[in-house]
Amino acid sequence: MNVPSIEIRRLLPVDAAIYRDIRLEALRLSPEAFGTAYETESAHPVDWFAERLERGAAILGAFRGGELAGIVGFVAGVGPKQRHKGELVGMYVRPAARSAGVGRVLIDAALELAAETVELVLIAVVKGNEQAHRLYRSAGVVEYGLEQRALKIDGRYYDDILMAKDLVARG
Repeated sequence: MNVPSIEIRRLLPVDAAIYRDIRLEALRLSPEAFGTAYETESAHPVDWFAERLERGAAILGAFRGGELAGIVGFVAGVGPKQRHKGELVGMYVRPAARSAGVGRVLIDAALELAAETVELVLIAVVKGNEQAHRLYRSAGVVEYGLEQRALKIDGRYYDDILMAKDLVARG
């Protein structure tokens, strides 16, 4: 069986249309995993997504066979008291690309990017998403807390497992 290789690169404003497509798919299929609602972001035009790619978080895209299969964002802390840490956000792998190594390659690339500027990376994963939880643990990310009722969707609460990875070798 011929498995397509996975290419990781930072998404640029020129990628806004494909980024919008995958982002809206993520919000529609996994609303409990994201703090933003599909209804909110779907109202924005492609130009809004281009601006986000230009000035917002660094968004990495995983391409398999030329198609965008997954995304993850990295946001570095701001200011002298928080610039030592950052957060991985908006992680999503399309269903057809799951269990094909896309998530792992994305996480490894995001952690490598983060290590260029921060000492600590934070991640929140919705409680019950065992596949994502296992993926993060396999990358050396550890739990440190639980945010109860992190999100409320249609009257139902979702808790977030708070996780972190120390990127500074100690010893």
